[in-house]
Amino acid sequence: MNGDFRYLEIRGERRVDGLAMRLLTLTLVLMLAGCAPLMQGLTGGEGAKKFRDAGTAFEQGKYREARASYRALAEDLSGPRRAEQAQFNAAYLLVYYENPDKDYSHAAREFEGFLARYPSGALAGEARSWKDVLRSFEQTKTNELLKEVDTLTRKVEALTKELQNAHADGEAVAKERDLLLTEKRSLTRKVDELLNDKDGLLKEKATLLKERDGLAKDNVGLGKKIDLLTRDKEALVRAKEKLEKSLHDLTMVDVKMEKKRKKVK
Repeated sequence: MNGDFRYLEIRGERRVDGLAMRLLTLTLVLMLAGCAPLMQGLTGGEGAKKFRDAGTAFEQGKYREARASYRALAEDLSGPRRAEQAQFNAAYLLVYYENPDKDYSHAAREFEGFLARYPSGALAGEARSWKDVLRSFEQTKTNELLKEVDTLTRKVEALTKELQNAHADGEAVAKERDLLLTEKRSLTRKVDELLNDKDGLLKEKATLLKERDGLAKDNVGLGKKIDLLTRDKEALVRAKEKLEKSLHDLTMVDVKMEKKRKKVK
């Protein structure tokens, strides 16, 4: 690449899951194949200097400043090819792995806006690949979350059946049973909350596909909900282990009491 624009690179995002990383890598290969032709004819003039300044800001880690410069250059109609490259770069910064303000949902909308403006541009193929990858990433994360909710639901149903089949004799056993029933109700409430969150996430997903502005806050909120579901999942696993231990203890009590009754008889 020449000095007029230093092309942004993806070297790997540690926090992105394996599937998304493979999709991002595939997209990078497609993008590198098409960037060279656009670099021709971008030199000269005040616009070229601003373009170089934006590239310098990026290299210095000033991603907000670089993105603001690219967005401004995207509205400069005196250099149409530079404007196209600048709008693409502004969207691309939102997926750059070192950018602390990266936002995949926002990036997908930016690439959609780019395609609306340059449907047949030199970077249209790359933008379309990015848009598809980001949407696939979003769908993958949602599907994984729904699978976790379904798994938790099945686990709670299994625990409920085990509790229904448990029999206890004596005052000590009765107290243990009451404690288990209390924990069961707590788990049931948590499952209801998870199911409500699931419905809420589906509605938010539909809303995200329609909205064009203000989705950064929604994305943060969705992340918090995912964290909450993860913590709830861990809590349910711990609760299950505790219930299994309690049921085992109850079974042992039943066995001991049965032996005592036989001795009495």
